[in-house]
Amino acid sequence: MNRMNAEVFVTVARLGSYRKAANKLGYTQAGISYIIRSMEEEAQLTFFIREFGGVKLTPEGEALLPQMEKLYECEQSVKNQIDSLRGLATGHIKLLSFNTVIVCWLPEILQGFKEKYPGIDIEILSCEGYSQAIQMLQNKDADCGFLTTTVSNEIEIIPLREEPDVVVVSKNHPLANRVMIPMKELENYPFIGYPEDEAPSVYEMARKNHLHFNQIMTISNDYGSFSLISKNLGFGIYPKMIVEKCMFPVKAVPTDLGSYTPMSLGFNSYEGLSLAAKAFVDYVIRLNL
Repeated sequence: MNRMNAEVFVTVARLGSYRKAANKLGYTQAGISYIIRSMEEEAQLTFFIREFGGVKLTPEGEALLPQMEKLYECEQSVKNQIDSLRGLATGHIKLLSFNTVIVCWLPEILQGFKEKYPGIDIEILSCEGYSQAIQMLQNKDADCGFLTTTVSNEIEIIPLREEPDVVVVSKNHPLANRVMIPMKELENYPFIGYPEDEAPSVYEMARKNHLHFNQIMTISNDYGSFSLISKNLGFGIYPKMIVEKCMFPVKAVPTDLGSYTPMSLGFNSYEGLSLAAKAFVDYVIRLNL
């Protein structure tokens, strides 16, 4: 059977969703649907049926799942051996990232990646401004990197996620106990901001809504900002997930800002990447970040 795809079959079965499988494997949802349909046509059987919110295995699919899992494991073993023969046993990656990803994503990502490719070493370069990051990728000062933008005419970009922004205040700030803060109220309090290049979506949202921040300080370091905020010197606006990792005594309060921090993975050219860098890019886009 030439059209059997164990990876797609097993992933759809485990996640119970074409959409989730597509996100994990780097396909479109239509692509996953086409692969499953082709497999069913080849076997002249139905493996999945749609239900509310996803799909589930048919009795025929359930019977086939153990063999598909074994086939998937064999395919992964063969792929790992091929990767090793092609040079992925060793390698070096210059990885660019901004602080939120370094703190919230990279430990888990690198743990899994190093388990799969223990011989590849990674050099992490920190860069908060996406314009500078794009330039570094263009100049090949870095192989690939996490960016706070999903649009670029200069490099290739794969969008990963949009993280909602929250207002960050000290625990004794007048707004600390609010359930939600109307954005216009923020004009009444000191704002600790950042260079606009580091959070363009926040300032773009402010201009769109005619919101005028009372910006009293500008700082390029997240934890430096959180330290100042914890002393009630002003509020900040940051992606929710970095605030959840914060060790300073601050609170994250939702607002009606409608602001998100876009997160993506970028590189100058996929075809121009080293085998090690390609392996990292492929690994990240298969994760459900």
